[in-house]
Amino acid sequence: MKKLLFTLMILSFITACNDGKKEKSLENKSSRMDSIVAIHDELMPKMSTIGELQGKISAQLDSINPDSTKTAAIFQLKSANDNMMQWMKNFGSDFTFEEINKGETLSPEKEKLLTDYEKSVVELRQKMNAAIENAEAIVNNSDNK
Repeated sequence: MKKLLFTLMILSFITACNDGKKEKSLENKSSRMDSIVAIHDELMPKMSTIGELQGKISAQLDSINPDSTKTAAIFQLKSANDNMMQWMKNFGSDFTFEEINKGETLSPEKEKLLTDYEKSVVELRQKMNAAIENAEAIVNNSDNK
């Protein structure tokens, strides 16, 4: 499991460090794949935000008087984080490095799969953003008290 996580982190780091300098020499480079990778790259920094918010809310929890709103926010953040990790694992298993980064032609089956991933990454973005917004509101409300 640790090797898989490490591999995914390295792949994410390589992708994030490209700074838009990906090879565009292959004419059949899928703009949908580019879009999916761009959303992934947008979500990666939010993983640390999720961790920070989980820590802040956990520190605010009172073991004598547990706050269900805070507990639900932590669960929502953890779920968003777990969903992102699972999405990356699945995406990395279903597509090769060349298909993701080099524009290798996709089979019809993989084109269909790409459509599914396109929908799922948009849903993932919505869930992550909602979890972060909810948690930030809780942290900000607690800071103002």
